[in-house]
Parts: sequence; structure tokens; C-alpha cells
Amino acid sequence: MTDAFAPVWLPLCVLVYTAITLYWARIAAIENGNHQSYFSAGHGVYPWVATLLLAGASLSGWFLLGGSVEIARHGFALPAILQGGVVLALPGVLFFKRMWFAGQRLRLSSQAELFRSYYQSDVLVIVSAGIAVLFAVGFAGLQMRAVSRIVSALSDGGVSPLVVSVVLGITLFGYVAIGGMRAVAFIGAFQSVLLASAIAGFAAFALVQVGSAGGLAARLQALAADPHTAGLFSVSGVIRFTAGLGRTDDGTPPDSAMLNLGLALAFMGFQASPLAAKIVLSTENAKHFAAGQTWVMAGVFGALVLFGIGLLGAAGLASPETGVASVLLALRAASPWFMAWLAVGVIAGVQMLAGLGLLVAGEALVRHIYKPYFHAALSRKDTVTLCRVAIALLALASVLMQALTPVTLSALAGLALPMAFQLWTPLLGLTWLRWITRPAAVIGVMFGLVGVLLTEPLGYQMLSFVGLELPWGRWPWTIHSAMWGMLANVAAVLIISAITSRNAFGEEAREIRSLLQGPLRVGGRARALHATAWSVGLVWLFLAIGPGLMFGNDTFGVAGVGRGWLLGLPSVWAWSALFWVLGVGLVWFLSYKMEMASPLKLDVPAFTPRPRLRPDHRRQERARLTALVITGATGFALIVLLAWSFGH
Repeated sequence: MTDAFAPVWLPLCVLVYTAITLYWARIAAIENGNHQSYFSAGHGVYPWVATLLLAGASLSGWFLLGGSVEIARHGFALPAILQGGVVLALPGVLFFKRMWFAGQRLRLSSQAELFRSYYQSDVLVIVSAGIAVLFAVGFAGLQMRAVSRIVSALSDGGVSPLVVSVVLGITLFGYVAIGGMRAVAFIGAFQSVLLASAIAGFAAFALVQVGSAGGLAARLQALAADPHTAGLFSVSGVIRFTAGLGRTDDGTPPDSAMLNLGLALAFMGFQASPLAAKIVLSTENAKHFAAGQTWVMAGVFGALVLFGIGLLGAAGLASPETGVASVLLALRAASPWFMAWLAVGVIAGVQMLAGLGLLVAGEALVRHIYKPYFHAALSRKDTVTLCRVAIALLALASVLMQALTPVTLSALAGLALPMAFQLWTPLLGLTWLRWITRPAAVIGVMFGLVGVLLTEPLGYQMLSFVGLELPWGRWPWTIHSAMWGMLANVAAVLIISAITSRNAFGEEAREIRSLLQGPLRVGGRARALHATAWSVGLVWLFLAIGPGLMFGNDTFGVAGVGRGWLLGLPSVWAWSALFWVLGVGLVWFLSYKMEMASPLKLDVPAFTPRPRLRPDHRRQERARLTALVITGATGFALIVLLAWSFGH
């Protein structure tokens, strides 16, 4: 009976999943009622929906498709991956509550609007839009490509990856274009549950595939006892002074403690991205941030990363044929319905991020760049229509790059997280550090982006294309590009803030400052714990994802000596489990005791700016539009040339 229906389970489940998403998109379109709520769901996304969407989008499909592969290839030399849940929760604790109240005061619904209102900076608006495009086209597109290849393999090549990409892209465009943020949010909550169940299912079957927990431990112990593979179970050092990937001759992977720290900082970039800000600013209230970041993000999803992704990666390390694709292929004959469920879970996880990215990128390009500079008289209805066109073009670009220029797609994907991490400085200036001036925030971000670009393949390949050769490759000194960028970013912020006026802010910025320093000011008990919070936080960062990882190499036993690992797990994995528990406690402490994300019932009236005359800029807009067309055509030609060069 099972064999007779085996070929139809996957297309049937995909069809049901597609029908559910399109039905909810239709319901969302009806509930939107008008074009205003298309972009933010009328600021009415339920807290539990926002919590699931934030957690699921933060993990997306990368941890399942990429994190497990990293562990399977390189072992536990990058344990920062296992701390993904806590690492992703910490920025949410720091930013989300204050960001939400700032947006509520000014009735804003996007990160670009926050930057424009607070810093009065067009540069930060453009940077925010560019990062959203990187996530929509590059970061999510690379994951879509991996899923398309897996689905194609499950059909034994009967359906090409290009066809799968087109079908998934059309489905994605359908529900995003129809339902807007309301559809992205509610469907995203459903997709988060599918992704979480898929991670658990993959881990369980991978364990069955390698025999048992005892069998897996025995295989890992045998690998650890072999001098040739013992390095897979330890962090090699604090830092390695190499020229970086692509310039190092020994071929060994960069696995230092500093690279772990930089990788964790890159993960933190997602919570500072315009995608996370869109979820936060569209939420109904701010009561859920503490519980969401503590128990859902750091707790439940953190456990899925630590044990689910860790187990799947360990199984792939012990048995190289064990992985996402191989598990699905093995299940195709043994349990086709289970295989279909897991495959749909992977598709849902990737589409969740891609849908959110497409909506945010389309809105940023149309509402925050095109309309203010090129067509200020554009109506609300036409803005939504043009945004749908932009979403379609972005989805098409992603599908084409998946098929034609995968190398360029991978290079763009590698820029998304470290570049988003550079937005920490303007967000810190907006929410906590009043001494960060507008010029400092803008220049700091630009220095940070340059630092990232010069330590990633796309940057030094572009320079090489014009005849400039850098003496380093990717991640020199085993320091991640996110950290190189932030070092340049912070240096610029400190210097520029010291020499520019700290009071040169507009009316909207003063309103936000007044709100954050008034009703949102932390209480006396929290201020008394200020030193404790700094100490505990820095100690956790040092030991869990920083140089202190070296202690985890042998704290729970030395591989291949005597009885081996004390808990039956690689020592670094057990060390990560310990600090995951402590990390959940840290997130709870910062959220509730330090009042960074604690629930607060506060009525925030809308800010009404003083009336201002609106001069007629139609002539300037036409001139800008002409320049935009010329620049766009030239840029398109250059992009095609570069993409062709890198793709071939």
C-alpha cells in the first residue's frame, strides 16, 4: 500500500501546503481592507504570531541546510553554531522593546522610517534597503537553490532544479503579493512550526540511521581517537594569523575561537536587520518580547539548534552519507509520507525568510526610495501595486541567479548577515547610546560595510577585476568579516562622535529620546544590577562563543584517552550544552531583571509634527528619474558582466 502511493506523497503534501498558504493569503487580503495595512497589517500582528515568526525567520533554513553541513564537514570546531538560539535572542532583548515604542510614538512600520525620522539620513535608508535586498535575493535565494536541488533529487531528476525554483518562486510571490505583511506573519507562524518539527524529525531519523545514541557516541569516539581526525572535536586556538581563505596554502579550515566569536556576531546581524524590524514594528503590543526571546528563541529553538542540528551534523560526521538530502532519499522508500512532511518543513523554513525578505525589500525600494525621491505624489494604491511589481522582479532575479550565476548568488548571500550586523551602531544610538551622533552613525556604518566587503570574496574579486590585488583572502587572521567590519565601524563612531555635536537632532529624534529617557527608563533595581549584568554578559560571551571556548576542548574529557568523554558527548558539545542552559538564564536575567524586554503597559499617543510647507519638487523628481533610468541601465550592464565573470 505504501509503495503504491510513494510517488505521490511529496507532490500531494506540497500541493496541500501551497493551497493552505494561498488560502491564508486570500483571508489576509480581505482582512487588510485597505492598502495602508498591506505593509504592516495595521500594526495588529498578534504577539504569539510575531514570536514564532521572529524565531523561525532567525533560524530560517540555514541552520538545517548549512549548520548541519558545517558540523558534518568540520566537526565541532565551530561550536558557536550550537549557541544559535541564545546568540539570536540577545539582540532582540537589547533592541526590540525600545524599537517598538519608538515606532509606536511616531507611528512607523519599518527600519528605514526609523532611521529617516531619527537620524534624518538618506544614506541609512539606502543601506537598510540594500541589506533587505541581500536577504531577499542572496541569503534566501541560496537556500531556495539548495531546496530546489534536493526536491529535484527526490524526483530522480524527473523535475529539474530550475522548474522547482520557478514553482516555489511563483508560490512565494503569490502569497506575499496578495496578502502583504498579514499573510507573511500568519503563514510564517505556520511555517515556523513546520520548520521546527522538520528539524526534530531529521535529527530523530539521523540517529536511527546511524544505529543508536550509543552507536553514534562510539563512532565519534573512534574518530576522536584517530590523530588524523582528532582536530574535528576541538577549537584549534584563540586566533591564527593566516592570510585568510583563498590565500592560505595548508588547506586547513579556519576554526579559531575568534572565528567562532565573529560567526556568532554575524548571527546577531539578523536581529538588527530590516526584516526583524518589520516584524517588531508590525506587532500589536510589546508585552511578548521577554517571553519570546527567553523561552521561544533561546529556549525551544535554541534546544533545536543545540540538539537537533548538532545531532544531524554529528550523524553526518560519523556517517558521511547522512545529511538532509540523504535522509530524505532513505525515507523515500521506507516512509514516503514522513519524507514528504520533512521536505515540506524545509521548504516552509526557506520560504518563510524569502517571503519576509521580498516584502521588506519591495517596500523599501518603492516606499522609502522611489516614492520620496522620484514620485512623491504616488497614491497609496499605486504604491502597493508598484511594490508588488518590485516583489515580482526581485523573485525573478533570485530564480535566475539560482540557475545562471550560483557563484555570485553565494557571494551575495555571504554579505547579508555581516552587513546587517553593521546596523548595530545606529540602532544602539537610537535605543540606548545618546552620545552617538548622526554623522557618526552614518560614517560608522559605511566604514563597517567597506570592512565587510574587503574581507569577503565579492569585495576582493571586484577589486581584482579592476586590477587591484589584496594581500589577504576571506576572513584574514581567522576573524570573520562581521568583526572586521564592526572594528572599523566602532572606530569611526567613537572618533566622529567625539568631534561632532550630540544635540544636532530633529524634532522626531527628540521625541524618541524623551520617551526612552522618561517612561521607558529602567527602574532603580535594574540600575543597581548594572555592573552585574555587564559582568555576567561578558563572562558568558567570553566562555560560550569567545576565547574561553578553549576550556571546552577537554573540560568534559579528553578524546581518545582512557574512558574518553565524561558525558558520552564530545567535550566541546557538552560545553555548549552547559552554556546554552546558562545562556537561557542570561537572556531571562536581561529581559526581566534588567527590564530590557520586560512587559510594560504604556499608552503611547501618536506624535503630531508641526505643520510644514511642502514645496513642489516635481521638476527635480523628473530629473532624478531620468538619472535613475540611465544609472539603472548602466548598473544592470555592469552587474550582468560581473555576474557572468563570477558565474563562469
